[in-house]
Parts: sequence; C-alpha cells; structure tokens
Amino acid sequence: MTARETTATGIETLISNPIGVAIFGFYLVVIVVLGVVASRQQKTETDFWVAGRQFGLPILVMANMAAIMHGGAILSGVAFAGKFGGIAILPYISFVGGAAVIFYFFAKKLRMSGGFTIPDYMGDRFNSTTLRAWSAVVVALSSIIYLVGQLRGMAFVLERLLGYEFMTCLILGTIIFVAYVALGGLLAVVWTNIAQFIFMWVGLLILVPFAYEAVGGWESVLSRVEALAPGWTSPTGVSWSASYVVSWYLIWFVAYSTRIELVTKMFAARDDRVARASVPIAIGLVMLFLLYGNIYLGAAARILVWDQIGSPDQAFPFLVAQLLTPALAAVALTGIASAAMSTTDSLLLMSGSAIAHDLIRRCYDEPRGMQREEKEYLRISRYSIVVVGVVAFLCAIPDVALILRIVSYAIALVGSAFFFPLLVGMTSRRVSRQAALASSIGGTVATSIWIVASLLNVPWSVNLHPGIVGLAAAGVLMLLVTLFTPPVEQANIDKYFPETT
Repeated sequence: MTARETTATGIETLISNPIGVAIFGFYLVVIVVLGVVASRQQKTETDFWVAGRQFGLPILVMANMAAIMHGGAILSGVAFAGKFGGIAILPYISFVGGAAVIFYFFAKKLRMSGGFTIPDYMGDRFNSTTLRAWSAVVVALSSIIYLVGQLRGMAFVLERLLGYEFMTCLILGTIIFVAYVALGGLLAVVWTNIAQFIFMWVGLLILVPFAYEAVGGWESVLSRVEALAPGWTSPTGVSWSASYVVSWYLIWFVAYSTRIELVTKMFAARDDRVARASVPIAIGLVMLFLLYGNIYLGAAARILVWDQIGSPDQAFPFLVAQLLTPALAAVALTGIASAAMSTTDSLLLMSGSAIAHDLIRRCYDEPRGMQREEKEYLRISRYSIVVVGVVAFLCAIPDVALILRIVSYAIALVGSAFFFPLLVGMTSRRVSRQAALASSIGGTVATSIWIVASLLNVPWSVNLHPGIVGLAAAGVLMLLVTLFTPPVEQANIDKYFPETT
C-alpha cells in the first residue's frame, strides 16, 4: 500500500468512526452552555462588550493566548512552514517588540480612556466623530477579512473530523460561534476561550509522541526536511527574498502592537496593572508553542504528507490522520477546531461592536441627542454580530489564498490604520486630529492598493508586504500633517497626559 493510500485509508477511518462526532458534540455542549450562562449576565453594553471590566491576570492571560493561537496559527502555520520553511516564519523579535509597545505605551492609556473599543479611543483622544466612524469601518472590514481565513480553517478541520462536505462544515461552524457570541458577548467569549484553550493544548500535545516516532527529534527532522527541500532550514527558506523577510518581520511587529484581539481586551482588565502584565506572559507562552506547533510540525508535514495534499492548508489534518488512531485524531482535530473558534469569536465580537457601539450609538445616536434603552442597544449588538457572521460566511465560500496570507492582509490593514495614531497619540501632545485622520486613511488606502496588486501577482508588488507600504504612507502623513495643523483641544490632551497639567 502506498503512502497516499495509507493516508486516505486513515482519513476514511476517521470519518467513518462516530467517535469524532461524539467528541466534537461534547465540545459543542460545553461551548453552548457557557454561552447561555453568560447571556444571563448581560444587562448593559458594559457587560456585553467588556464583561464589566472584571478580569484578573490568569483569566486574561488564557483568553489572550486562546485569541492569538487561532486556527490559522496552527493550521496555516503548519502549511506556511511546510511550504516555505525558514526560521523567518517565526518572527520572535517582532512578537517581543509588539508586546513591549502594548505594555509600555498602550495598556494603561487605553484603560484611562474608559471606552470599549479602539474606535472609542480614536474618537476620544482626537475629539473626532469622523475618526471614530472611520476607525469602526476599518475594524469591521479587517475583522471580516480575518474571519474569512478562520472560518475556512475551521471548515477544513470539521470536514476531516465529522466527514461532512466543506460547505456543510462552513455553515455549521458559522452558526455555532455566531450563536454563543451573540448570546453572551465578551464574557461568553472569554469563558469559551478558556475551554477552547484546554481543548487546543490537549489536541496538540497528543501528537507529540507519535510525531517523534515518525520523524525523530529536532536534529533528525531538520536534516530530513533539508534533504527533501534544499534551503528549507535557512533563514529565508526555499523561496523568500531578503527584502520580503525584513518586511515580514516588520509587519508582524506592527501586527502584535496593534493586534485588536489583544488591545481590546485591555478594556476588560480589572485595572491597568493586570492589563499590562497579561501581555508579555501570553506572548512568551505563544512563542514556545509556535516553535513546536509551526516549525516542527511543518517539517514533519513536508516529510510525511506533502505529496498527498492538494493545498498546503490540508497538511495538518492529513498529518493527524496519518499519525493518530481515529479516536485520538478526533481529539486532536477538535482541539484545532476550538483554536479556530477562539479567535473567530473575538473577531466577531469586535466587528459587531464597531457597528453597534461605535457607528450606531457613538457616531449616530449621541451626536443627535438620541438615547435608546440599554436593552435596545444589546439587541442591536446581537443583530450586528449575526450580520457580520453572515457576510464573513459568504466571503469564505470561494477558494482563496493561504489562510495565513489572508490573516497577514487583515493585520496589515489594522496596523496601517492604527499604529501611528495609537503610538503617537499616546506619546505626544502635539499630534492633531487632522494628522491622525490622514495617517489612518492614507495608510489603509495604500495597503489596500498593494494587497490588490499582490493578489493579481503584479511584479512590482511581490517583494514587499502590503503592510509596509501602508505604514510608510501612514508615517509620512502623520509627520507632515502634524507640522501644519494645531493639536486637539486641551481637555483631550489633559485626559491622557495628566502629569503635564
């Protein structure tokens, strides 16, 4: 029997075994129960969007890790490592730098803003409804792009776990996470994140002894993969240019300093000390995970299943099916499905908040002197989440690029829109609202143009990540416009720089 036939048989066995359905069914029961229980504690927008600002350090660390270690980080992390190789796919320096920016500059002042979202901060710091509305649109659109990758990753895993068609799995996964997020808000997201964190780690650790038996330890796996794909173990891997590696590191630095799953959870921390301390702990643990979850398993996939798959994103499910028994494979795939959901729910919540809280309440109702009852705002919030989920589902149907590539485009939009307004706005009293708006819009537009060119494989776009172009445009506009425009009103400056008054 050939390797291809062995793998196919393993997958068919996994599909035909009802234990996969039973294990995933148990996981769903846990998630739905947590969502229902959390829904009973939602009385106001503060409860729904930031869970009453009650989270302590252990809960926040686990929630942050679950949100960062998404299905794309595992599923397409293995795919990316397997396809390109190179230690450059693990930009540890970028992770540390991004976490340091949040720790030293963002966490405390985001808490000082008293808001729920990044658009709250942008509108409050620069005293601009226009900037608040623009920021909400960016958050909503980038989250939907991000959601597309997560939904496809979850559907790939459920396809192998449950044996259903891809479309059925896509529908099922979308319904599940839309339901519990719409019911329970951030409290449901964090509680389910903790459950998903446990499922995810169990699923990954099950693979360790079986992968070791199949490909050996670090020295063995790296020598074998280098023989199969010369250059795989080099810093730039088998196909990256040096310039693209530099841009890759830079974009991940910006990504982790403006990562909205991390930044928005700062609003829900019990105090600024908890908010700050949770970030380096979570990032450090994520870095340990990526060394095994991406490099080692990516090399193992290149060795064992690469000639058997139609898409790199299928590498991890095929690896699981080949190495594990059907029962253990069901546990491992349930863990990866939970990883996809743990980020998907955070993104869904943020895009819903951008519509319901930022656009409808803060940009439309309040400037017109309108005030609805809290129950009505909660209802609008839930409707917004459902709408976003449906849009993301429709966009996830076509076959698109590698999941991690989609994710990198989404974070590029966020970084180019918010990096300079956040960093400069929190460190300088001089920056103006016009500069913040020009930086955010210009950076987003430049990034969008470059993304389109990259997707069309235009030659001048392929050696530089779109986010780098957007950041350059955003930085130049921030500097130039600040020179010729006045700073915002003194009251807004005093709120974020009280020591200067």
